[in-house]
Amino acid sequence: MTKEERLKVYDEATTLWGLVAQYDQCIEEMAELTVAINKYKRKVLYGEYKGKDVAESVVEEIADVSLCLEQMMYFFKDYNIDSIIDKKLNKLKDEIKYMKQQKK
Repeated sequence: MTKEERLKVYDEATTLWGLVAQYDQCIEEMAELTVAINKYKRKVLYGEYKGKDVAESVVEEIADVSLCLEQMMYFFKDYNIDSIIDKKLNKLKDEIKYMKQQKK
């Protein structure tokens, strides 16, 4: 599906259920990703959830959150999110550089 087709789906969902419901759905999906990551971490670190493919759950929730974030970025398109992302990435780069220098 193209980005334009996805944006149309977001518009249709917003028209059908409303903006607040879309915000709530995003919050719910982020919470589900948090739970999935915690389960995955417990499986890797402590051997819990034997026989369950918790990695698959993480991937499913990443996909859900990615769609929700794309939708939120669409809703907040009047703000320059990309420039804020660039600022935050530059800050992270600086922190990485600093931490690498501390290890020398």
